Parts: sequence; structure tokens; C-alpha cells
Amino acid sequence: MKVFLTGAGGFIGGHVAAMLAADGHEVTALVRKARPGSAARLVHGNLCEPATYFKSLAGQDLVMHLAADYRIGIAPHERAAMHRTNVSGTCSLIDAALATGVGRVLHVSSTAALGATPPQVPGDEGHRHDGHFRSFYEETKHITHGLVEARIARGAPVMIAIPGGVFGPGDTSVLGRTLADAARGKLPLQVNTASRFQLCHVERVARGLVALATGGQLGESYLLTGLDTSMPELLSRLAGATGRAAPRRIEPARLRTAARWADRLRCLGVSLPLSTEALQVMDGSHYVYRSDKAKRAVGWNAGDVGAELDNYLATLAPANTTQG
Repeated sequence: MKVFLTGAGGFIGGHVAAMLAADGHEVTALVRKARPGSAARLVHGNLCEPATYFKSLAGQDLVMHLAADYRIGIAPHERAAMHRTNVSGTCSLIDAALATGVGRVLHVSSTAALGATPPQVPGDEGHRHDGHFRSFYEETKHITHGLVEARIARGAPVMIAIPGGVFGPGDTSVLGRTLADAARGKLPLQVNTASRFQLCHVERVARGLVALATGGQLGESYLLTGLDTSMPELLSRLAGATGRAAPRRIEPARLRTAARWADRLRCLGVSLPLSTEALQVMDGSHYVYRSDKAKRAVGWNAGDVGAELDNYLATLAPANTTQG
């Protein structure tokens, strides 16, 4: 197939691009700057400016849309840019794909778009957000999810993939940075939170996306989730893998004032890991979903997430780490 891919320079998208090429597909990747060693034909453009890539959509069999602005704790003045990418950019791409006659479109959403789930009751593709947004990223993904569903309802040849959390080598997200800092002993404190989420290895998620894009049913949504965990559990697991003591836990209420100051500094261009949004994300909510539908549809399997997670965490241990 001829595949037009966005987000090829990202954490998941890089794996997807490599898998598509290895499977024999002809990949055209929309990128903002040159990337050496790419297996794809590169189109330099901007997701929010369809004129920069519109002609490249002609003749494509499939569009896979992975590009997104994923940040937690952004300053107020950065919200417009995130909305432009996650909402306007996505709608522009899908509409451009439909206008040029592309017959299959896969939009990559997020469990954040569906919202928190009740404790002990995993959600499915039909779960609906309750309107309480813990981050602006969550809000933009929810808005976009609804706009894509509206296009599907009007007959657009689109399907939606909904991954949960992802881990693996090369992760530069807030999760990846937090785990790397903890492994180096640069995370003295952690929030004592009961919030739960799911993790799956990046290669498993990428393979699921490729399988859905090429074999999923148009008009449908599919969850791709993995191990149910929490940050305290994850940092304890990291401690076991690295031999370094887990960071001391602190109650969220004790960090609220510091988070507000961090928000103010962020407006001045000073980036800190703590933010009011980060505390809101760790408010005890659960984002736990099951992936039975993807398993039935394309045979997707999350694999042995626990073993893959332990192997990944072990790679974060600095050389000559000692017990402490």
C-alpha cells in the first residue's frame, strides 16, 4: 500500500514507519525538518497548513495520523499552539485526505480522550468522557476524538486507534524523563498517588497500529492498552531493577503551592517538572481500559508487558549503580 504518515519523527511514529517499510509498504512521511536515514519519502510541511502537503496525498491508499502535541503542564500562552496541532491540524489532515480520495484513514487518539474510568471497572471503546479534564492535552484529544467520530458518522472512511501509555527506548515524554531521572537519583520526591494507568511496549503498540490501519474495519474504534499500574508501583519496580531506593513519597497537598510557583516560572520560559496540571493528573483517577476488540479484530496482543517493562527499566540503570 501507499501510506501517508504523520508523526514519523515521534516516539511511536518512528517504529510505525520502520514496520510499514519492512512490510513492503511505500511510505511518505510528513516532517517539519529533514531526518537522515529515513526509510520513507519525506514531505516537508506543516500539519496545520494543508497546502504544504495536499498534493502528496494524491494516490495514497492509506493515511495514518500519529502527530500530536503531547505535553503536561504547559503555560497558558502555549495552549493555542497545542489546540492548533491536536484539533485544527487533525481535522485539516483528515478533510484533505477525503478531498483527495484517500480510501482509508487511521486517526490515533488516546485513552485520555475517553476520560477516567470507575475503579475496578475497565472501560471499552464506548466509554464517554465525564467532562472533567485534568490537562489541556486531555481536553484537545477529547475534542478531536469527537470531531473525528462526527466525520465517521457522516460516512468518512476513517477508523480510530486508542492507545494507552507507551514505554520503551527513546521515550522523551514526561514519563520517560521521570523514570530516567529516578534511575540516576535525580528524583528525590514522588507524589503519593493512587492514580492508575496502563503501559505497553512501543513496538507492540506500533505493530497494533499497523495491523489496524491495514486490516481494521472502517468506522470502528480500537483500544490498544497493556499493564495496569501506577507511578508509585512503577518507581518501586524501577528501584528493584536499578538497585536504587525509590524516591520518598509526598502528599499532593504539600506540593500545590510549589506547583503554582512553577506554573508562573513556566510563563517566563523556565521549565520545571512540577506543575498544577501534573498534580491534577495524579488526583487518584483511573484510566484503565480493555483491548478485547483489537484482539478479536486483528489478533493484537500486548505481550508479556511485565517482562518487557522490567527489561526496559533495567536499561535505565547507570553504570556502577550502587545500593542506596
